[in-house]
Amino acid sequence: MSTAPLHSVDLAARVTTLLANTFPEYVPGVTEEGFRVESLDTVEPRRMLVRWHGGTPTRPQWPNFQGLGREKYKAQILEVLTRNGYAVTSVPGRMEVVVDDKPHDTSGPRFAPVPSDIPVVAPWLVVDLWTRAHIATARTEEDAAAEAMERERRHTVTEARIVTHQKLWDFLEGADELLGDGLTWLRRDVDDDGRYGPVVRCERIDALVQVANALRRGDEMTRRGRLVAYPQPGGRGRVEWVAKSAEPSIGVFPGWLRTEQMVKAIKLLTSEGVHLVRYGEATGDDGRFMCEADGLLVSAMDPDDPGAPGVHLSEMGASYPGEGERAAEVLRAAGWRVESDVYSWSGMFSAFPPEE
Repeated sequence: MSTAPLHSVDLAARVTTLLANTFPEYVPGVTEEGFRVESLDTVEPRRMLVRWHGGTPTRPQWPNFQGLGREKYKAQILEVLTRNGYAVTSVPGRMEVVVDDKPHDTSGPRFAPVPSDIPVVAPWLVVDLWTRAHIATARTEEDAAAEAMERERRHTVTEARIVTHQKLWDFLEGADELLGDGLTWLRRDVDDDGRYGPVVRCERIDALVQVANALRRGDEMTRRGRLVAYPQPGGRGRVEWVAKSAEPSIGVFPGWLRTEQMVKAIKLLTSEGVHLVRYGEATGDDGRFMCEADGLLVSAMDPDDPGAPGVHLSEMGASYPGEGERAAEVLRAAGWRVESDVYSWSGMFSAFPPEE
């Protein structure tokens, strides 16, 4: 009686049935060549290996050698399993394919940089989180992260090919190059009068398919920094895509002066759950940044004098009406003096910290 986990037995049976529709199955002592689904080891019994037995491996040093080659079957097995919705990893330098069920939640990254258990040999690894197989090594965390992102992009293009018509496939490659790196994307629609619609958060595959369709239509593309824009289909205005920033600026505009009192005010407001404005990626060389979320903007009392006491606060956007009053209450409760601003900026007020 098998002692393998039920998942492994079920997975092996399903994978075997699927592949048997296309390839001969290897049975020791019965067939000379074919695939075989096997458990990887006792450490990862849930995932399976698909190995090709028999056949003659190709020899790159003999360019005229005409053997079928196990690499050919490995590539075909990889394609069949991926097309049928399995998580599949092809490890460079190894002839087997690692396979497991695709996770229920696929919204997060599939590939990740992780520190190696043997740093002398390879300080960093790139791991396929779906199959727990490591697929590359790197000398630095930055190199590993770059390799993981490249793998992520290739994976997303492959996933998009599975769910789209073949006519779109060439345009998916162009959309991938236009968008560049990034797992999560923010879409906003802008009308001809310059009014911005709400920011909609999307997975990379959604952005990829929509941009690919715009390329197929022949829409004129604009790229500024991380922003990709094109005309709205059959309507006024334009569609803008910007990658969600990994290091957004919270509560203060990027590049503006940051005083010690601004930092204290932002920390206090954040601790009390006040919504602060969130700026992300640059959208050009004109000092513009993607506003990822509405909220309160904190700025220095005097941009030319870091030592000037006090801060300004103003409501940016319309998502949280009355957030300014709530912020004023929070500051007052902490001993700050709050005053109506002397300037005419709408929704703006000034606050001064307690005297030391």
